Amino acid sequence: MDIAGLIRPNILTLEPYHSAREKIQEGVLLDANENPYSQEWQGIGLNRYPDPYQRKLRKAIARYLGVQRDNVVAGVGSDEIFDWIFKVFCQPGKDRIAIAEPTYGMYQVTAKIFGIPCFEFGFDEGFSLSAERFLKRVPSDAKVLFLCSPNNPTGNLLDREQILQIAQKWQKIVVVDEAYIEFADQPSLVSDLNEVPNVILLRTLSKAFGQAGMRLGYAVTSPQIVAYFLKVKAPYNMNVLTMNRGCQVLGQVESHLACVSEIRKERDRVAAQLRGIPQIERVFPSQANFLLFRCPQASLVCQRLLGKNILVRDRSSLRDLENCIRVSIGTSSENDLFLNELQGIVKGML
Repeated sequence: MDIAGLIRPNILTLEPYHSAREKIQEGVLLDANENPYSQEWQGIGLNRYPDPYQRKLRKAIARYLGVQRDNVVAGVGSDEIFDWIFKVFCQPGKDRIAIAEPTYGMYQVTAKIFGIPCFEFGFDEGFSLSAERFLKRVPSDAKVLFLCSPNNPTGNLLDREQILQIAQKWQKIVVVDEAYIEFADQPSLVSDLNEVPNVILLRTLSKAFGQAGMRLGYAVTSPQIVAYFLKVKAPYNMNVLTMNRGCQVLGQVESHLACVSEIRKERDRVAAQLRGIPQIERVFPSQANFLLFRCPQASLVCQRLLGKNILVRDRSSLRDLENCIRVSIGTSSENDLFLNELQGIVKGML
């Protein structure tokens, strides 16, 4: 596939900023006008700039996924990688992106920031993705398709064969946000990347790994696309504290993912309890660490929960989600408190 043919012309010819620190990380470092006297925090030196190529971190991510280091690059959350995608592929006034709705709102927000219009299309029944329907409807100027699987806020996995069919037949960029994939029953699309070099997977340490405050996301894709991301990213986008912590977490995967099975059990328990509340009209199946459910006067329910210091997400304004609420799975005691308060609120409203 001709990935270069999808790159913005100015990025193809861009000479990125180079620092001398790309060559060596240790030795007599007199190239970057740093303070030579060591400043440390918890044993980590802070007076030197971090590795612009994120070599140790990318190696740790690659080991976790079973890919090569050249297949991955890390950003300050997945949000920074959204920016790279638009910088590399999307020209204002020429290109569009495609978004399957309802989905994570930052895809469209980022598009608006970059002045890129969106082609919005709805899912099929059950929030399923139809490759045939997409390929028939997608406009010729659409350059990038954003998908989320498991999808936020609906919680369902998208069919991998439908995604792969789009990637193989459409021959443009397909972004699949797998932020919640560790909670799902089916594996990531990582093993399929060799067959679809135009697919970009987005992953994170924020969800299953419990490191949301660290802000570490990463892209998994073809080495060619990674090389273009390295061209447009800020030279020192990842700080040394985040990269060191990321390596620690990915070096102890089993212990950091020990909570996933407990969250999945709680998800199923909360879903069953919600289905037992007569006023709850529907609880949607979920492969993520949250549940979507429908109830009368959802916005008012959210307000009254907030009055009890329980914060959930009103999703009623999104396509096909009238009167829908998304609730994250908390600890067992947090979930019990939510369920008890919710039951009292909905009973009192009818």
